[in-house]
Amino acid sequence: MKRISILFFFILFQLLLFSACAETVLWEDENGKVLLNDSGEVNFISADGYNLGSVTSNSLSAFDTPAETPDIQLPYEDLPSGSSSAPASTPFPYDENDFPEYPSSSVPAQNNAQTFQFTKVLRYGDSGELVSALQSRLKELGYYDARISGGFYKVTRNAVRAFQSQNGLHVDGIAGQQTQEALFSAMAVPVNAPPLPSPTPVPPKYTLMVDITNQITRAYTYDADGNYTILVREMICSTGTVKNPTPLGTTIMPKTRARWGYFPTWDSHAQYLTRIDKANAFHSVLYTAPDEQSLSVSSFTSLGTRQSHGCVRLTVSDAKWIYDNCEAGTIITVYESNIYDPEYTMTLKPSLNQETLREMPLPAPTPLPVYSPENWPSRYRTLKRGSSGLDVYMLQMRLRELGFYNGTVSGGYYGGTIEAVKAFQQAAGLKVDGIAGKQTQSSLFAVSTPEPEATAVPAFTPFPIYATPEPTPTPEPAAYIPVNDTVG
Repeated sequence: MKRISILFFFILFQLLLFSACAETVLWEDENGKVLLNDSGEVNFISADGYNLGSVTSNSLSAFDTPAETPDIQLPYEDLPSGSSSAPASTPFPYDENDFPEYPSSSVPAQNNAQTFQFTKVLRYGDSGELVSALQSRLKELGYYDARISGGFYKVTRNAVRAFQSQNGLHVDGIAGQQTQEALFSAMAVPVNAPPLPSPTPVPPKYTLMVDITNQITRAYTYDADGNYTILVREMICSTGTVKNPTPLGTTIMPKTRARWGYFPTWDSHAQYLTRIDKANAFHSVLYTAPDEQSLSVSSFTSLGTRQSHGCVRLTVSDAKWIYDNCEAGTIITVYESNIYDPEYTMTLKPSLNQETLREMPLPAPTPLPVYSPENWPSRYRTLKRGSSGLDVYMLQMRLRELGFYNGTVSGGYYGGTIEAVKAFQQAAGLKVDGIAGKQTQSSLFAVSTPEPEATAVPAFTPFPIYATPEPTPTPEPAAYIPVNDTVG
């Protein structure tokens, strides 16, 4: 427990550091409309459409004032009892006999809960008969002491939170299906009864590891021992530039997310935003408008390199996967790997369908060619960054055989291969440019070739397909799930 406590306070300290600078994001719905509530606050929407909280418009530094919103009157529930401004009570949609008054004892009376059927989630700003029923039931249980107005505002939200806390539910002030079913059940605990214990929290299903060095985001799930060791998904990404880096360290995923987001500083949009911390988010590649046909092709092409202003850009399908599957409380670790392998990174990069402007599925793996002198190329083309094919594969295998290369043999010519070619060219007394022309390849594939200088290249060791830090053990959920989400 001492180790868990130390790690928890370490994470909180890093959250404070992350909040020092932030990239302004306006959160949008399916149609690209900024989600502002009656108070000029941005509403954050979960993957299932539930409202998950808000951040005041003062944090939207791109605007001097929040977007114009309709004027609203003081909620009737907040008016003094007996005020002439309040309308007549909305007719209660359930028979009053379904919900008899509880006695003063701490044990709730049985009622006929069979009549309740869940219809919709109720949240701040909603109104109508369903809200009236909610208020009446809360009042019957002792949580609500205002007028039955049919308007869901501050007093109702506080009553829902009190009920959730007393009944061992997640406290968010939103009357979702679980909350309403508990509220209208025969076992609902009234305000004067002993509270139910909170359910034992379960650890998040996934943890996310963002490899800054190789521009890969990996998702792991836990094994039978509760450790996050099982690799589920690898995703090529673009993290922050050297000038605007993605902060290193461990943080806890907030609950805030949105279908579209707008970056006013850069006049660009992105899909499937899921917060990393107060300053940054996972999101898709960029768009000039909240429309999938307005893709910024350059942001797609740049995947695999550091190009963002601190956020983590992904393909649309990968951003959606995180948006749909990684819940609030997911542990996120951003780190620098001690192994640089851009060739492997590029095996995760899909091609772009020019008609749909969506990424194409990665090709299925093919059998590896047989490496032998008989299969060495007999004719040479110039190989440079971006080249691919069987001759690149043979060149990488030959460089590895001679100890100049220890990256992934992928058949793709990128940074690791370029550095290995430079090392060979230097050892062979050739022009050092990292480009494998005819002269370089003739020397490389000769029977007798120069060995690398012992001080220039370390001894060859087998290279893993990928490298990550030691798997993160499953935390005690209570230590990692924040009580209040203060991250925007």
